[in-house]
Amino acid sequence: MIYYFAAFEPAENGVYAVRVPDIPEVATQGETLAEAMEMAEDAVRVSLEEYARAGRPLPEPSALPRVRELVEREDKELGWDTPADTLYQMVPAPDMDRTPVKVTISMPRNALAALDRK
Repeated sequence: MIYYFAAFEPAENGVYAVRVPDIPEVATQGETLAEAMEMAEDAVRVSLEEYARAGRPLPEPSALPRVRELVEREDKELGWDTPADTLYQMVPAPDMDRTPVKVTISMPRNALAALDRK
């Protein structure tokens, strides 16, 4: 299984903003840390499914020091200070292996014809 580091930045209003630097399309939030983690997993899944659908290669996961560097650089460019209590957590990516496999099965000819029509 592949994992990507996500940055969970607490905001003044109690919510957690979430970014996954390796997948720039991921930007979400949650009212609680648990909800933010759930939203991050969902956003990673949806984004990577779109990558696969578009035939784009999946991004390579970065090591934690690189992720911290990217988050801090982006915050600096936006004129923000990265909160000291930013949490970096690994978020699992769905299994995206779409390699065709050969399967041999036996079934009635009419069932095979019905499958072919679908």
